[in-house]
Amino acid sequence: MKRPITVVLLAIFAMLSPAIALSQDTSKDTSAMDAPNGDKAFTKVDIESSFPGGSSAWLQFLQKHLVYPNKAVRKRIEGTVVLQFIVDKDGSVYDVQALSGDPLLQQAALKAMVNTPRWIPAVQNGRKVKSYKKQPIVFSLQ
Repeated sequence: MKRPITVVLLAIFAMLSPAIALSQDTSKDTSAMDAPNGDKAFTKVDIESSFPGGSSAWLQFLQKHLVYPNKAVRKRIEGTVVLQFIVDKDGSVYDVQALSGDPLLQQAALKAMVNTPRWIPAVQNGRKVKSYKKQPIVFSLQ
């Protein structure tokens, strides 16, 4: 039987790419949006938030904490889950949501994020800010 392997190729791309704006309305400033607690969270920043240790550490974290669901393996379910979350000024991660992907894979990705350490916060105008982050995770059976 082939072992399921979680491939996170897009994770590296997402760590290196600029933030994805959540709003396309150009009639007003969309660089900051209301976060759940009323504080502003930026969608566009000078320096993106990042996982401590960079993309290689992010891959190691996923390999350790991400579990391919047995039911998804049996059903041969593969695909990409896009997670969105907020990285606070202190690096804490909250409001984690799965925006796309098979529900079984979404659940696995969300469960892995529960154990995430503090991230390096985004920087805007020379100061640490709260920011939205989108992170794709690719599940592939090999």
